[in-house]
Amino acid sequence: MPTIHYLTTADAIATAAAHFATLPRIGIDLEFDDMRHRYGRHLALIQVFDGQQVYLIDPLPLPDMAADLEPLFAVLRDPAVAKVFHSCKSDILLLDEVFSVNCRNIVDTSVQFTLLAAEDNNISLGRLIQAELGFEVDKGEQKSNWLKRPLTEAQKEYAANDVLYLFELTDRLSARLLELGRADWAAQENLALEAVRYGRDDPRPWSRNAAKYKITPQEMPIFRELYLLRDAVARQLDRPPYHVLSNDKLAELTRSPIETVMQLRTANGLHPELKRSPYAEQLLAIGTTDLAPDAPLPADQRKFPFRRRLSGPAATRAEARETMLNAMKGHLATDHGSTMANMVLSNRLIADIIELGADAALRPWQQQLLRESAERHGESYEQIAAPFQVL
Repeated sequence: MPTIHYLTTADAIATAAAHFATLPRIGIDLEFDDMRHRYGRHLALIQVFDGQQVYLIDPLPLPDMAADLEPLFAVLRDPAVAKVFHSCKSDILLLDEVFSVNCRNIVDTSVQFTLLAAEDNNISLGRLIQAELGFEVDKGEQKSNWLKRPLTEAQKEYAANDVLYLFELTDRLSARLLELGRADWAAQENLALEAVRYGRDDPRPWSRNAAKYKITPQEMPIFRELYLLRDAVARQLDRPPYHVLSNDKLAELTRSPIETVMQLRTANGLHPELKRSPYAEQLLAIGTTDLAPDAPLPADQRKFPFRRRLSGPAATRAEARETMLNAMKGHLATDHGSTMANMVLSNRLIADIIELGADAALRPWQQQLLRESAERHGESYEQIAAPFQVL
């Protein structure tokens, strides 16, 4: 294990960041809490590898986290320094959501491995290290409470391992991609990661849970109000919502609402705060009041699939386009295997191509592969290249 520097002050972070800014690349990872121990998403640790030493940057003691981390954030924005991650989407979404930091020049070892089109194309860092480097790293601290201080030595070693092998991994994977002629594919996918942004202002955040529990339109007003009450209590307590009310209990109370004080007193599975004023009164009101249904969403916020917006001849033409794309996916599987076929024509991408066309929906490398396979099997790429025309 190389030297591990544990940084807890703004001055130490600024000095380290000045060093990182002189390097061609750094390995980086974030530890954060996402509704496990507190409400919301909270940065807990940043790990950086400079090729020789590991830096564990602890943001929790900083008086002004955003300002004191700004020298490091400047490096993350700097396209001259490559940032080597493994499976970085959660990390870059957190940086955007909490700090409005958009990372540049990303190299993701998960992306690189995926483009090799192995059977296991969704691989954890631990399994990638084992597969490529031939040894296991201890992942026992994966579900640690990273907001708790002090960090244990086991946590520090785990955190260091998350960045320590990134250079060796990316170099090995880059060489294999180059041999296969896919280095440019990885460059395209990594460049696309720079545009990933956190989706803000979901107009109906309860909808996903409602769909999972098959909440009916008639039940939706109660489910919505219970969801919003749970969120308000969780925010006030700074606890994850499931500490206040589990998802299962949320669905149960939707179908069997609490309507009396006695029912509330004897109810199980509720955080004690829900049995105290003012939340107790709000919970009882949900069960005893006629609630208004959700108002229709504005047109620009509706997320109906493109196909559901079509009817008549247009729907028939869209269905023919989908049939053709599924046939092309079969050809891709024949030519390159099912993993690669799904990377070029996943169900989501097929839906996008039906509406937007392959030239807009696919990366250049995907277009090239699809075009070559279509030509080989007597299909016309041009028929699905342009956006769908609703006549």
